Amino acid sequence: GRTARAERPGRPGRTGRTATVMDRSLRYVWRDPKTKAAWVTSLAIGLIVPVFNALQGTGSVYFACFASGMLGIQMYNQFGQDTSAFWIVATTIASPRDAYDELRARALALLLVTLPYATLVTVVTTAMLHAWADLPEVLGLSFALLGAMLATGAWTSARFPYSIPQEGYKNVVPGQAGLAWISIFGGMVAAALICSPVLALTITLHAAQGASVFTWTVLPIGTAYGAGTAFLGLRLAAPRTAARLPEILAAVSKG
Repeated sequence: GRTARAERPGRPGRTGRTATVMDRSLRYVWRDPKTKAAWVTSLAIGLIVPVFNALQGTGSVYFACFASGMLGIQMYNQFGQDTSAFWIVATTIASPRDAYDELRARALALLLVTLPYATLVTVVTTAMLHAWADLPEVLGLSFALLGAMLATGAWTSARFPYSIPQEGYKNVVPGQAGLAWISIFGGMVAAALICSPVLALTITLHAAQGASVFTWTVLPIGTAYGAGTAFLGLRLAAPRTAARLPEILAAVSKG
């Protein structure tokens, strides 16, 4: 299967591991048919939903957050795309620090695409609706949501891994559909709850008299909140990943 395609990260140091893992993750996106299809679908839907609603005159600038939500899903079930080749990755993880470096590199590879794309979708949506004044707060909400999804995606990847069949059109092997639902939809709900403080701040600034002039503060606050949430989520997921390597390997090797 993918054993020959999975590249051994090695242990040349954190910088070397990060670059190697990022390269491997991006190669999966480009070469693996199912991973590529998932990315193309997320990219398309993340743009279509806000743009089409804006074209119909019923849109809202906040629909731009849909791009962050769709792309953030790609952080879920990170080890499932490795299938049985995950054993190569597992042999390089000897501590929670190694697991953190692995998860962080995968998150960084995802951010190389999601950050510019989410920003682009937000700018396009606000331009179509002529709502430039709302651009900072929408970007802040998008970045907060993306950080929350990176956090929950890392945790569910360790807690609820599942196998992706190498053959056929299905994305989950029989018997693991429940794990996939818990991982994706449970994680999405958790991510929405995690970024709710930034949403509450935005609503408060709009509702409070005279406070709407400060809505631009949602951008730096949301960005910092998203970065902090992602960092904390990766930190919490790392020990669980390091402790569950045999269980993860068994779960992702059923395809």
